Amino acid sequence: MTNYLSVTHCVYDAVKFVFANFLNCIFHVIPILFLVSIVAWLQGWLGGWMIPAGNLLQPFIYAMFAVAWHRYSILQSERQKKWFNYRLGKRELKFGALSVLFTLGMTSLAAGIGKVFPLEIGLPLFLLLLVPILVTVVFIYPAIALDQPIQIRLFLNKGVKLILSFIIALVLLALIGTVLGLSAFFALKLLSMIFTAAALKVIIFILTNLLIIPLLLAISTSSASFLYKRVIGLSPERDDESLQNLDPTA
Repeated sequence: MTNYLSVTHCVYDAVKFVFANFLNCIFHVIPILFLVSIVAWLQGWLGGWMIPAGNLLQPFIYAMFAVAWHRYSILQSERQKKWFNYRLGKRELKFGALSVLFTLGMTSLAAGIGKVFPLEIGLPLFLLLLVPILVTVVFIYPAIALDQPIQIRLFLNKGVKLILSFIIALVLLALIGTVLGLSAFFALKLLSMIFTAAALKVIIFILTNLLIIPLLLAISTSSASFLYKRVIGLSPERDDESLQNLDPTA
């Protein structure tokens, strides 16, 4: 497999994996979305200090799903467990902290560049600086979830070599997304002739929260897991014994 299609193949494998484990995917995500909804409701109800507190809490809630699904995607032993392995431990705290630091860092970088350069220069400069950061972070997340060593220089080196592969995958995803978006548009047009506006809103809400969001979260997470395993490789001698029971088909 060439580097040009490495990311595309991993996304394709992730799509197959998620649909093969569709019900487990849905059951993994829904409790997390429920917790996020509660936090959002508390933010609207309490206001004030709850707004920044809720914004800070949400990345750690999502981390509970992401870590569990990274491990579910790669480790056969995780799929054999009777209950989903949700927890807020060291992995999840590291994962959530990375999300917070990444968001703050990118916001600060964009603000700093915006103050110094005009938009026509600042935007390309920001994107140029963002690329090596993104291709490094995409390996850090699964490394945290799978108890792998954080090797920034290696991640950056491998990620930069895959930039064209990332671009090809993004273009293909954009084309597929366009086709699916147009299909959804015509499907909604058809449904609007069958259901009332209120009923259609309920259908859209259910499809979005119980189908589309769970699938997108799971596919993106599995894609990063498979890419890490394919490009970086896994070290079984880490502190989690389950890494010794890797799924050879993942």
